Amino acid sequence: MDKDLIKKLIILAQERDVKLAKREVEIRFTGKINSIIGPRRAGKTFFIYQNMNDLRKKGLKDKMLYINFEDERLFPVKKEELDLILESYYELYPENVGEKLYVFFDEIQVVPNWQLFIRRLNDQENMEICITGSSSKLLSREIATELRGRTLTYFIYPYSFKEFLKTKGVQLERNFEYKPVIYEIKKLLQEYVEFGGFPEVTERDSVLKTKILQEYFDMIFYRDLVERYKIRNFIAVKEIMLTLLNNFSTYFSINRYHGSLKSQGKKISKNTLFTYLSCIADINFVFLVPKYGKLKEQIANPKKVYVIDTGLINAVAFKVSRDIGKLYENLVFIELNRKGKEVYYWKNSYECDFLVKEGEKIKEAIQVCYEVTEKNKEREINGLIEAMEEFKLSEGMIITNDFEGEEVVEGKKIIYTPLWKWLLQ
Repeated sequence: MDKDLIKKLIILAQERDVKLAKREVEIRFTGKINSIIGPRRAGKTFFIYQNMNDLRKKGLKDKMLYINFEDERLFPVKKEELDLILESYYELYPENVGEKLYVFFDEIQVVPNWQLFIRRLNDQENMEICITGSSSKLLSREIATELRGRTLTYFIYPYSFKEFLKTKGVQLERNFEYKPVIYEIKKLLQEYVEFGGFPEVTERDSVLKTKILQEYFDMIFYRDLVERYKIRNFIAVKEIMLTLLNNFSTYFSINRYHGSLKSQGKKISKNTLFTYLSCIADINFVFLVPKYGKLKEQIANPKKVYVIDTGLINAVAFKVSRDIGKLYENLVFIELNRKGKEVYYWKNSYECDFLVKEGEKIKEAIQVCYEVTEKNKEREINGLIEAMEEFKLSEGMIITNDFEGEEVVEGKKIIYTPLWKWLLQ
């Protein structure tokens, strides 16, 4: 690497003032290495810019050091050259030797043995370090292993609905639900459900949105799965990915899927299918939610499938699969997951979409139902009541499209909440 180039990149990054929607996630500088991960194109680099903007406002511009290791001008990056980065910085700012620095290394995984360098910086230098990595090269469990307890991991999702509204210029003032802006919020929720929250997608027209999302799917398939795991039977992997997309918010069983393939004359072992499913979950393309119960029961029962973004579902899945109620359910799960909730589903005589566990106890029971009608109301309430009785909850929630209210059934309080309101709480 060339020192003059490194100095140029450091200064350009310090001067870069990127206008963006502020993410709800905030880095806490505690001396730990901050690892920022998430699906490709979810906004990890812009999240770094957000934190750099905050530091710049505090007068710390000259104490920031940002390098994107995927910048082709730096190729090839060798481990023994990494110290040139610090040397270049201190030649620019000799007065900052010994001062606390804020170091941001983007796509660090392209550097061989990067972890040795990062661990040394963390142990020997006065630095707050942030690193990012793509799912195609770096997973959260791998970061935890490589950095040996020195890291705090931040998962960056596509935009939440609240963040999405910021990109559209919608300000949530006090009592906004009673003001004319509520009509715009409800309209934008339809767009959010249809196209999801990937940052680039929110800025494009509807035709481009779908095309971009389809390209994202192809990148995830080829780079995060086929290339990363060196998969040879990529046809089988693509089939299972499409099957998961078309069965979002419903149950998925490898045993049943294997039986279906066998009936079609397709030969593939269950173990191979389990491996493929594990890989797809590892890269955070889907989340597999178990039934609440003991470990044996969780293993024996099918998982419920939720996809990282509803836009991907609508852009890639077969149109017959686009059930608005299931899309709402998928959104609710992603939001619960974004908030760090431990989530299960419940199924006994009836079904309850979500149980939220805190500590050792179930604290919430939630159903998701686009419209509450005479036809489905009894089924939805029975599932909720059964879960509430099982886990001794005094109240439960049904998330709807736009119906709001409360009622008491069998001594249990049921709260009906519109999705837009729940997402903005």
